[in-house]
Amino acid sequence: MTVIVYVLATLAAVILMVITHELGHFAAARLVGVKATEFFVGFGPRIWSTRRGDTEFGIKWILVGGYVKILGMNPEETVSPEDWPHSYKGVSRPRRFWIIISGSLVHVLLALLIAFLTVWLLGIPVLTSTVGSVGEYIEETGEETPAHMAGLQKGDTILSMDGEEMSDWEDVRDFIVDNPGREVEVLVERGGRETVLPVRLAELENGRGFLGVSPEPGEEHHSFLASFPETGKWFLEYSRGVFYSIYRVFNLSTLKQLVGITEPTEERPMTVVGITRVAGELAGEGMYYFLNFLAFILLFLAYINLLPLPPLDGGHLMVLLLEKITGKDIDMRKLYPVAAAVLAFFTVMFLLALRLDITNPISLP
Repeated sequence: MTVIVYVLATLAAVILMVITHELGHFAAARLVGVKATEFFVGFGPRIWSTRRGDTEFGIKWILVGGYVKILGMNPEETVSPEDWPHSYKGVSRPRRFWIIISGSLVHVLLALLIAFLTVWLLGIPVLTSTVGSVGEYIEETGEETPAHMAGLQKGDTILSMDGEEMSDWEDVRDFIVDNPGREVEVLVERGGRETVLPVRLAELENGRGFLGVSPEPGEEHHSFLASFPETGKWFLEYSRGVFYSIYRVFNLSTLKQLVGITEPTEERPMTVVGITRVAGELAGEGMYYFLNFLAFILLFLAYINLLPLPPLDGGHLMVLLLEKITGKDIDMRKLYPVAAAVLAFFTVMFLLALRLDITNPISLP
């Protein structure tokens, strides 16, 4: 699959992410007995529509997402007495809760599904203790590398160093870095036979040890059942990454980058332009990285939608909580100024991020 195909696939995936979010709201509303009067892909003038039951389904010209219109959710909408039991305000708060949270819940479930299938079917990329390449000269000094002088070869698997077992590349790297200038015995497996090679590790200017080899990439495969705990680890790790990303959105240093006060870094918000560019670069790294990136975006959309800010889903959940605590209904129209401020903030952030995505795009190292 070419990079261009990956970019187009990412654009389609972003649109699909928005649609599946709205589909979550739609399905939850129908399940709890609330009418959804419209479900459209895109915005603006209609291209095509059809009515099925109480819902008008269709496509609009601006294909940048979609929306579902739930009866009675708009405070300006008038609901007839006969439709009141099937409106948003006409059902219990727990039912309203499921209508609101289902959009983000769908994104979380999709992210978990992608992560699980990736772990189970593709495997997790790892750096093995097998030598992928051997450098001839040290860049800093021009001298021969210890690995080249000792006769290490591509395909050698490093079993131990000075008697310490090496299970993966992280073990090998840590030992080399922590033992500059030492002469060590490296036990390698070559062609099914074990060989001991004496090596004197070099010492770089930064005080770290140096051998002069790079690892051979591999894949760690898991069974169907073993893929579940691995997916759980993925979820926790990527959730932490999402929370940090959301923190960066509201960080002062991020704002300075966006307005041009400081130099832009890789730790800044991206628009769909930046996302498709990064996805295209990840395509060259393999399907695993591409799918993990999409799963990360799904998690990001899910969590940021749950922020307690109108008009986000989290804002509606906050209203439900306050209504539960006070026992009184809250007029959503009073929150219009807050919703307008939130929309203005995200619009400005989008435009500033778009400028950087075009003029100073993020590239993978």
